Amino acid sequence: MATVEPLAVTVQMTELLLATLCFVGSIPVSGEPMLTIDGVLPRLLLGSVIAWIGVTAMTSGANSVTDWWMIVSTDSVSIAEAIAAGDMAQIRGRVRPLRPDDTLISPLRNKTCVAYAYTISTVVQDAGDSSIDSGSKHRPFLISDGTAEIRVGPDADSLSLDMTTNRLTSNEEIIAQTDDERIALEPAADLSGIGDSTNAIELREGTLAVGETVTVVGKPATVPDDARTDADAVMTATESHLTVMNDDSDNTALRSVARGVFLLVLGLVLTVFAILVVTPAIPDLI
Repeated sequence: MATVEPLAVTVQMTELLLATLCFVGSIPVSGEPMLTIDGVLPRLLLGSVIAWIGVTAMTSGANSVTDWWMIVSTDSVSIAEAIAAGDMAQIRGRVRPLRPDDTLISPLRNKTCVAYAYTISTVVQDAGDSSIDSGSKHRPFLISDGTAEIRVGPDADSLSLDMTTNRLTSNEEIIAQTDDERIALEPAADLSGIGDSTNAIELREGTLAVGETVTVVGKPATVPDDARTDADAVMTATESHLTVMNDDSDNTALRSVARGVFLLVLGLVLTVFAILVVTPAIPDLI
């Protein structure tokens, strides 16, 4: 969900939109259309691709708006109260792993945690960031507040991690912080010449550390009979809406609604654009 900052999402999606518009050729580039589309099949194929991107953007946007609404509309209660009510609630508690050895070590900052996400990108002035690599991993975990304990089973989309950014400029620093077997860099990500470049490398990582206080929005459910846990209830992303955040809930809500509105508008624009691309081909199909 929010392991990616809205600004980065905005830049990526805007670049996608501009590339699509230029590809279609309806927007002049330097006074001339980049491409003229002729024929029924090319228009149908291109329209279908644009429509798919638009629907995907709107779906993601709707999910982000739902995240925002769930955060702002749920009351913060104790874990025991949330379990007793059995409805959507916002709870806070300290994180501990299911078992002492059921933890992760984050690849950039080497923090003991139950979830992490990272991105490595080249910072290009006036051109945004160019992604080199990214990754994430998570484990189920327990949270408790002294009144009760809940087992939380997140997925990648339900995590909203507070990201720490570090910019590196020397080759030695970059190699030292990325020479880790847990960071599976893409084959094209050749870092050997970065030390001679004027572009900095940005390392961003968010973790959900053991012992950290976390806020969870979700619906408690009964512990399954086959679950190996002594928790009083469970919250999972598969059973109902789930948001796990270790930063300020108001900030998370603001990021979610900003991202959601942007993606909804972008998806609507692309969907309308797809209709305009396909429309001239309809008479030939009738």
